[in-house]
Amino acid sequence: MRESRVRIALLINSAGQVLAQHGFTRSYEVMNVASLAAAAHASAGALAQMTQARRWVHMHHAGKERQLFLAPIKTPLTELILVTIFDTETSLGIVQLFFDQLSTAISALPEFKEELQQTTQQAFERDLEAGLQRVLSEPSEG
Repeated sequence: MRESRVRIALLINSAGQVLAQHGFTRSYEVMNVASLAAAAHASAGALAQMTQARRWVHMHHAGKERQLFLAPIKTPLTELILVTIFDTETSLGIVQLFFDQLSTAISALPEFKEELQQTTQQAFERDLEAGLQRVLSEPSEG
């Protein structure tokens, strides 16, 4: 993060679960960016499938002061999504260079065992169910 001068970064899975984060000051920002990135990733995949086009390599949006870089990383188990927000202190080329290095490092990791996958899936389902129960049990304002 320091070398690339990226200000904000998230590593999420395709469901929007946050696996790693850097630079956020408020948790709601993390969840908003994670869910929007997962939706953008899913939408791009659906559009590629509908048009029989190749899957996108990365997405880049440049604003006046900040830029967004969003790119998938394939792993043996799932596809991860890296989201970065950076300003004029770095360039898209530098961000892409470090993304390529991260992607290569992640690809070199040993495959996850099926047991770990089941445990992770079970934990996700348990957390999702607990969250739904909490939301449904709260009194509604009316």
